[in-house]
Amino acid sequence: MATVAEALNLALDHHLSGRLEEARLLYGRILEVDPDNPHALHFAGLLAAQTGAVADGVAMIGKAAALLPLAADIHGNLGKALMALGTTNGAAQAAAAFRRVLALQPDGAGDWFALGGALIEAGDGPAAFRALTRALTASAATDSEPLAEAFERAGLLLYAAADWAGATDAFRKARTLAPQRAEAHRMLGAALAQTGDPKGAVEALTEALRLDPTLAEAQTNLVHLLVTLGRFDEAERAGRRAMALDPGNADAYGNMAPLLEQTLRVAEAMRQCARATRIAPQRAAFHRNRLSLLLHEGRRDEAVAVGREAIRLAPADAEAHLALAVALLASGQLREGWEEFEWRWETRQLDPVHRSFPQPQWTGAENVAGRTILLYAEQGLGDTLQFVRYAPLLAARGARVIVGCSPALVRLMARVNGVTAAIAWGDELPAFDLHIPMMSLPRAFGTDLDSIPAAMPYLRADPADVAAWRARVPADGRTRVGLVWAGSPRTVRGVASPIDRRRSLPLAALAPLADVPGVRFVSLQMGPGAAQLVEAPAGMDIENPMAGVRDFADTAALAETLDLVITVDTSVCHLAGGLGRPTWTLSRADACWRWLGNREANPWYPTMRVFGQDRSGDWSGVVARLRAALTDFVAAHGRAS
Repeated sequence: MATVAEALNLALDHHLSGRLEEARLLYGRILEVDPDNPHALHFAGLLAAQTGAVADGVAMIGKAAALLPLAADIHGNLGKALMALGTTNGAAQAAAAFRRVLALQPDGAGDWFALGGALIEAGDGPAAFRALTRALTASAATDSEPLAEAFERAGLLLYAAADWAGATDAFRKARTLAPQRAEAHRMLGAALAQTGDPKGAVEALTEALRLDPTLAEAQTNLVHLLVTLGRFDEAERAGRRAMALDPGNADAYGNMAPLLEQTLRVAEAMRQCARATRIAPQRAAFHRNRLSLLLHEGRRDEAVAVGREAIRLAPADAEAHLALAVALLASGQLREGWEEFEWRWETRQLDPVHRSFPQPQWTGAENVAGRTILLYAEQGLGDTLQFVRYAPLLAARGARVIVGCSPALVRLMARVNGVTAAIAWGDELPAFDLHIPMMSLPRAFGTDLDSIPAAMPYLRADPADVAAWRARVPADGRTRVGLVWAGSPRTVRGVASPIDRRRSLPLAALAPLADVPGVRFVSLQMGPGAAQLVEAPAGMDIENPMAGVRDFADTAALAETLDLVITVDTSVCHLAGGLGRPTWTLSRADACWRWLGNREANPWYPTMRVFGQDRSGDWSGVVARLRAALTDFVAAHGRAS
């Protein structure tokens, strides 16, 4: 009579030779005689799993593993059988089995790879990435293609969990292991876009398309990124290819809408936005795009309605709330607009300026008497100049007010009534009890159209500086008019550059003003736009004292020597308006929300007059009205003087 060991060897021979039914019967007889034989349980379990009885196989191999806890091969096969169940729970249990294998033999590249695969199926992206990285370092001979695919899958889990850095690392490893895989490059591009690296994302997506020109999604993603970088011609080519490759892809049309808006083709943008919405009516992003287009056309009430629909579809979409905020503010519904505007902190656009303080934020409800409150700048210089008007109101409530701002504003901010100290960002802050970002002040004060604090001036130049600038640019009897024709490109912010192109105009476009007699123009232009002075319009007498300007306190003092400031929508309009100087602001057709659809009289600045475009990109009508108004102003100023 054969021994159990001999029978087991014969059963294993049947098993390995493909005589599976003979092997199954013999394993069964052995287990009838010796039901706790770990080897018979192990091999019988493997056979059961191989022939479709996976749950039975898991039970037998699991029992074998419990009987031989130091047998790495049994734990490894248990993990494989658990994976064959095809369930998330089975994958989690498989990961535990592979971890036991690695506790016994920690340097097995294949075991780390198996653990990574199990963790992917279990939905644990970070742990899968760590395991796969160990697989990669454990053996340089690891098959690159399967490992690359595993890194891709781990990266997808990390991407879905918004772990952009982890996803980027995973996709980079996949690309390095299998540089011929277009999908690895495509997903790396998507992850890099989320980390705020549009240039790197474009490079990765471009390589993906070189490897596989039919990747419609890569073409679609390229459109948004190239628009962000201001590379509009390339963006349009990518967008047209995306639509041709996948005519049923809503994103192919949706991503074209912002591109067309930025290049002033609003009607076509509307059509593409409508196509995207017809394909995917539940996508809040397409409603956000339409909101922006409606604002571009001055249809503010419709924009508000579309914003509400976007939020209905995606109540937690911060970008949708922020878009609605802009529409509400532009339409004069300020109180609700300020509430929605708080969602800006949930978007990524303010990550670089978000301040975390242990002190609480002032909401408007807390008593500030006897307490120190920090007002801090969060966005552009103009925003700081506009909203520091609330500092005197806080001081009137008994607060000690500190302003944290750009170094260029420190001297000017220190002279605002009620401001105790102005501190440049980067310098050490004094002790304070409460803080509030500048653009949350209107909400805290419950500001609406009827309660905008508009007592002018709230900005004050140093009298000594004003006297010094009068001496540098002495009066000659003509009306002195300050000019700013271009904003700052702000290329580091990507999406701000197209807006700057729309709000700026060439100095040459102001040539009709040279015909107005009795005017002496004074340039207040800073930045790249100042280079246009070398080709100033014929007959336009422009003095350029800006080389002597150190900061906004100097610009304020210079503005005080002028009779009128004419400026595009940049920080100077807020400076001149806050000083209470006669200010004419030239505004693009898709006006910033604060100009309330380009109303000529603006409640934020009583001494300001807004000259808005009738049509995007066309400054001729604005300049014609400007010339007529300037002629009248000079005549009236001459009589007054």
